[in-house]
Amino acid sequence: MGEAGRFDALERAVEGSLAEGSLGFDGDAGVLSAGGVPLAATGALIAAGAGGVGLLVSGALLSLTGLDGPAGLALAPGVSLLLLSLAFVLLLRFTPLPRLWPRLELRFTERVIARRGVRVPFGELRPEHLVWRDGRFFRRLYVRHPRIRGPLAEFFENEGRQADEFHRRLWELIGTAGPSGSLTPVQRWILGAAAQYGAFNGFRLDRLGTAPGTEAAAADRRAAHELLRDPWGAYDLEQLLGAANWLVQDGHRAGFAHDAELAARPPAEREEYASLLREIDTQIAGDQLEPPFIERLIELVRIRYGAEGPEYARLVPSLLRDEPGADVGEEGSELSRFLNALFNDRDHAAEELHRLEALTDPELRANAERFLVWDYGRALMLYRWGRMVGWLTEEYCWDRMLPLAIDVQRRYTSWHDMATCYLQGRLLWSGGTGDGDRSGHEALVDELAADPHSPWNLTAWNLDLRRDWT
Repeated sequence: MGEAGRFDALERAVEGSLAEGSLGFDGDAGVLSAGGVPLAATGALIAAGAGGVGLLVSGALLSLTGLDGPAGLALAPGVSLLLLSLAFVLLLRFTPLPRLWPRLELRFTERVIARRGVRVPFGELRPEHLVWRDGRFFRRLYVRHPRIRGPLAEFFENEGRQADEFHRRLWELIGTAGPSGSLTPVQRWILGAAAQYGAFNGFRLDRLGTAPGTEAAAADRRAAHELLRDPWGAYDLEQLLGAANWLVQDGHRAGFAHDAELAARPPAEREEYASLLREIDTQIAGDQLEPPFIERLIELVRIRYGAEGPEYARLVPSLLRDEPGADVGEEGSELSRFLNALFNDRDHAAEELHRLEALTDPELRANAERFLVWDYGRALMLYRWGRMVGWLTEEYCWDRMLPLAIDVQRRYTSWHDMATCYLQGRLLWSGGTGDGDRSGHEALVDELAADPHSPWNLTAWNLDLRRDWT
């Protein structure tokens, strides 16, 4: 349910209740005004009017019986009480109410709660700042924040269900109404660069670490631990930083570049490589690693790496024997990753073949050098998960994430351009097959582009990315 729907549900939650008369809902502006004239003042007004009428009736009856002295004692205060009530009604009618009882305003578009010029961002509110006070006949909900206090709504004691529903839906709106206000513009831009990956995995985009609230924070920590372990294999800080550094230095984009170069070759050479890859994959699956296998593998590597093929092919035997230092250097490191995927990932060959097929599209192949965000977006999220599980400090994360955001901004022209390249990078990573959740990722990007609380809509793409926090 979108924010507009939640706002409508909040209004429906108080229909027919005592609170309905004291709450103002402005759906177009996204404002809930609450409080106003206290229930006690209204009760006193009613009591005074009723008392005045009672005294006047009593005075009139006494006067009819000839008891003029006691009648005067009843009539005078009765008139006074009625005049007081009338004056109070006229005061409410012709005097701007906010000057007498300033109302709390929850401005969901601005994500603040305001009263008497004081504005508190929703991000500073916690569940314990919404406090119930139960009386003999009424339940009252108050805001009790250090910088802003006041009544929100009052319910009769027998309206407990509606009171609880209002409370739940109100906190749902406050808690999901977008950025907390505690992020600086540059910090929000940084989170925007990883928005697709973070949102797809269910994490909020308005903070670096866990969501507010004990249960929500614990859930974020559990999810972060699980995702670090699988698929990233990061069980400690060293492994997390190793994964992040690989994404920044090489990542999948290095493999994409090799695949793009392969896809641009003549059809006969592409088919030779594809045929060898299928053959090698079948032999690995059947554990048929006799000596002819090594020669075929060397030939596969030679074709894969083109002009540099002989240099890479020379390293194959030493890497297979796991000789010390064989995976040192750019060629050894790259070839080690390729062989590790080929031997240990049963889907790798099929995915590579699909990537080659996808990259026969000249437009996609021309974009192969622009998939940095596919790697950087995930590296940014690894830092966030490191913060959530307590392995990294906030300061460390922002210091490492800012240079990555600057590189992303330099590489692309807009949030849309960045998101397009991210989706293309994911398409290649998944094997170019348009896997089952491809449409889900595309829909998520559309939602982020349309959501007014998305970092993409709250922060200009061309923002000057300099440290703006202390």
